[in-house]
Amino acid sequence: MTWTLSVISRDVEYNLSDNQDYLLTGIDGIAAAPVTRISERGPMQHGESDLGYRLQPRRIALAVMARGGDDNAWFARRSTLMSIFRSSDSPVKLRVTSGEVVRQIDCYLNGTMEMTPEVGLVPGWQRVGIELYAPDPTWYDPDGASHVFMLGGGQAMNVPLAVPWQVGASAIDQSIVVAYAGSWDAYPTILIDGPVTGLLVQNNTLGDKLDFTGVTIPAGETYVIDCRYGYKTVIRQSDGANRIQDLTADSNLATFRVGAHPEPLDGVNSLRVKGTGITAGTRVVIQYKPRYVGV
Repeated sequence: MTWTLSVISRDVEYNLSDNQDYLLTGIDGIAAAPVTRISERGPMQHGESDLGYRLQPRRIALAVMARGGDDNAWFARRSTLMSIFRSSDSPVKLRVTSGEVVRQIDCYLNGTMEMTPEVGLVPGWQRVGIELYAPDPTWYDPDGASHVFMLGGGQAMNVPLAVPWQVGASAIDQSIVVAYAGSWDAYPTILIDGPVTGLLVQNNTLGDKLDFTGVTIPAGETYVIDCRYGYKTVIRQSDGANRIQDLTADSNLATFRVGAHPEPLDGVNSLRVKGTGITAGTRVVIQYKPRYVGV
């Protein structure tokens, strides 16, 4: 298998396995995310009861040989590496690419970065040891996915995230089947451009729904539903107002997701969008980045 390892820092991508400026000599911590089981033990209980599990943050160790050259080039290479992996509140994005498959994970420098000159090697190669910390241990496809619902039984399509689609006029009530290839659940962001009344977005397979029964989102207004952990918000875009109260009490903002196998089986999700009072200006976009427990 031919694959490349690169890192994206401040929107600039650096290939760490080009075999010219950098030789990747070792990498560890990129397979399945670390798991901790949750358990409890009652009075007089033999053994204990298993209550499930949680993924833990992962640590990724990189071993790289970096080309230097003369003294100036050697110090410049060291400066570049320290700039790429400098401590920051913004993550660096570690990317693995093999053919058309791309997996990415957000990381931070953890501890120190060691850069040891290789005495006797020409032209001035040096060993580099880097330990990265990924608080979210799941990898993702940076291209993401978006699904389209159309009036009259139109077919759903996967399109780039930035491309909008129009649902047309009158009303919509359509379900599509999404064969989700990720190995970890994806929590989507949903954009709703009005007008639409009583909008329902539902995962028929898992039973979760986002229900705006009794609510009209007017023309020219956009709602953004963010189902990701740490967000779980419904925001009116025009003024940034929190509109979570527009969801019905039995909506499932906390758990709404595109599910990975085994729940649902083989990653097959049936997604439904329903609403009335729509026009050619109405737009609904369900978008997410497929996630994976490892590469």
